[in-house]
Amino acid sequence: MRLIVYGDFNCPYSCLASARVDRVLADATAEVEWRAVEHDPTIPVPSLTVEGEVETMFEREVAEVTDQLAPGEELPIRRPLVRSNTRAAIAAFASANATVAHALRRRLFAAYWYDGRDIADLSELEALGAAACRGGYERAARWRAEWLGLERTVVPILVLPDGYVSRGLGALARLGEFADNGRKEETR
Repeated sequence: MRLIVYGDFNCPYSCLASARVDRVLADATAEVEWRAVEHDPTIPVPSLTVEGEVETMFEREVAEVTDQLAPGEELPIRRPLVRSNTRAAIAAFASANATVAHALRRRLFAAYWYDGRDIADLSELEALGAAACRGGYERAARWRAEWLGLERTVVPILVLPDGYVSRGLGALARLGEFADNGRKEETR
């Protein structure tokens, strides 16, 4: 079975989706293709310090994501220090070959949501082993066009093998079910 997940590195819900994708992959429940998309291209570069209304929004979203955790599921997420534009990070991820893509996805989410690093900063991306090439920008543009072609574009989005599209909290719940099914199979 092959799943497609659309998510953005500066989205806390996508961070949880990424952690659940890792469980699905570890349990070999399904193959997963992560397609990074920039869900808010209006975020400026350079990044702005998180304060005021944006701080309140992030605090609320992080609390909501934490409330979605299943018993025993851990996610050391915290409010980021800056609001990063993810265009360069997405292009770097899209430039990665298949053998390193999932590891890079994990590093980008951890850098932003666990460590408070600015993933819009090219020197930070370089330190994470993330470098974009022209092909990465082109691939990222294709992913974004496909994502925009879906009805109600939010992140995360999960596309099932039969084409069914699950969005937002529903996508998170389905990914949790796929991950839990792998655990149930393991204990049998």
